[in-house]
This record gives sequence, C-alpha cells and structure tokens, in this order.
Amino acid sequence: MRIVTNKELSSYKVLPFDLYTENKGKILQAGEVLTPGKLIMLKNYIKIYTEDFNEVENSNDILDSDSSNSDKGSKIMNFSYENLDATNFETVINKDAYVKMETQVRIKYFYKKTLELLMQEYYEEGLLKLNSLVSIIKTEIYKQLNRSSKGSKIRFLGEYEICHPLNVAIISGLIAQKLEFSAMNIDQVILAGILHDIGKLKIKLNGSEALLTMDEEEVKEHPIIGYKLIKEKFELPEEIAKVALEHHENNDGSGYPQGLSSDYISEYSQIINVANYYDNLAFNRTHTQILNNKEALRTMLEVGTKRFSAKMLYTFIHMFNYDDIKDFNDMVV
Repeated sequence: MRIVTNKELSSYKVLPFDLYTENKGKILQAGEVLTPGKLIMLKNYIKIYTEDFNEVENSNDILDSDSSNSDKGSKIMNFSYENLDATNFETVINKDAYVKMETQVRIKYFYKKTLELLMQEYYEEGLLKLNSLVSIIKTEIYKQLNRSSKGSKIRFLGEYEICHPLNVAIISGLIAQKLEFSAMNIDQVILAGILHDIGKLKIKLNGSEALLTMDEEEVKEHPIIGYKLIKEKFELPEEIAKVALEHHENNDGSGYPQGLSSDYISEYSQIINVANYYDNLAFNRTHTQILNNKEALRTMLEVGTKRFSAKMLYTFIHMFNYDDIKDFNDMVV
C-alpha cells in the first residue's frame, strides 16, 4: 500500500486505481470520474491509500478482505439516494417547509439507513454515505431555500435522533455560507454538524436503549466518545473531530467537557454550538419552553455572548425572519 496525495488525485480526471482508508476500507474504485465534489470529499480523509502493485500478495489480501466485508454487509449497504425506495417509510414531515415533502421523506430515510450502517459499525461505508448526504443537503435543500428564510421552514420535524443532526448540519452550513467559507470548509462544517452527537450513538450501543434514557453523566461523556470515534474509526481531520468534543463549550468557559472559552473554542465548534442550541430549543430539549421560531431567536439573544460567539450568534440571527411566529406543532403532518 502507498499513500496517495490530494495533489496527485487532482491530476486525474478518471481514477486509475482503487482508493482505501488506512483500515483497508474501500473509498472509491478505479474508473470513477473524479468530479470536484469527490475531490472535496476526499480531503476529509487524513490519509488515503492505493495498492502497491509490487506486492501482489498483499494486494490480493486486501481485495479478498474487501470482498468478505462486502458480502457481510451487502444487504444493508446496497442503497443510494438515487435508487432509494422510501414509499413505505412512515415519518412526520414539515408541511410548511421550503423543501418538498417527498424530498424530506427521502433524505430522512437515507440518513436513517446510514445510521443503521453506523450502528453495525460499518464506519468506512457509513462515511461514504455521510459524504453523499453532504452533497444532497447542498443540492436538494439549499437550492430550495428563499433568501429571506424563516427558520421554521428550514427544519425537519419528527424523530429527534434523525432530524436533529440533519437540522444542525443544514443550519451550520448556512452560517458557513454566510461567512463566505470555502466550498471545502462548508462541506466540513456540514459533515461536522451531522456527526456532532455521534458519541450518543456509541453510548446507545453500549446499553442505553434511547437518548431519553441517558442520565446526565452519560450525556456529558458523549463529546469525548464522539471525538475518539471520529478520529479513530472515521479517520477524519481534527477540525471535524473537535466539533464533537467542543459543541457544548460556552463562550464564557462554563461549558463541558474542557471548560474552554472564547477563541479557545474552534471556529467550526462555535458555529455548531449556535445551530445545536437553536434546534434543541425548537425541539423543547432545553429548560426554556418555546412555541415558535421568534421565541427561539429571542431566547438565544437573551442567552447572548455568555454562551455563544458574538460573530456566530449575530450571523445566525440575521439569517432569519424575526417575525416567524408559526407554531412548530401546527406545521406537522
């Protein structure tokens, strides 16, 4: 095996060899067209490998291993957004959303199936699906949003474990766009938003049947667990892993698990902190009960820079219509 650099990959129009993670999970196969989106996706991996054709025996071992893994999980891995049949998937939808109802159902079902991959610890395959989800969010959701957006019309409604990561990812990406981040950085922020609570998934696997059953001490462990999972299993860059670790840190140092403050909290984490708190407010997962988007925005302004970076908070607030008073409960169908 040898390491392939991003510079080398950008010189190809069509991939001449298979690409693997360090743990021998296949990322892309030879013959695939290297679109700009795929090149951006590949930058999320710390190291990418291809076969060393001078070591045929090792190469065959890798292929045999991939074949075995593929057979093992083929039933749950063989899906894509394009060929997904979501007709029998029953879920709550936001009837007033900018995003079409059919699109809401398909995206939620795609993410649900991706979670099933992760629950069975198919991390490399799950990451490929998550990178696809980043592209889906940009093409299927962002293109349908109005310039003068209402926060209530952007959110997915219904199952918290499915909708919350999607909402945080979408809103965080919008903040990154507003701040004129590069395309690659926007993609990383969206992916970090999807993965910010991944530590809760690991806790759930270890015993708790649902997020609601976790006690306070379990919940406070999820940032550290998520950080290690993203670094060790997903093999993603530090910038993305830090979001899982820092998304409960507060601007005044009162958060957890490290008690970081101000600029010691990474920029991505400052963005996700805002989006995470907003969506938890809207789901009534905080001590403050709210009915609509206007009340959520008012609450965030009251909390202010004690919790949030001023730059991220006011960028977020100015993205939305402050007179959005439609009750979230009235938008569900």
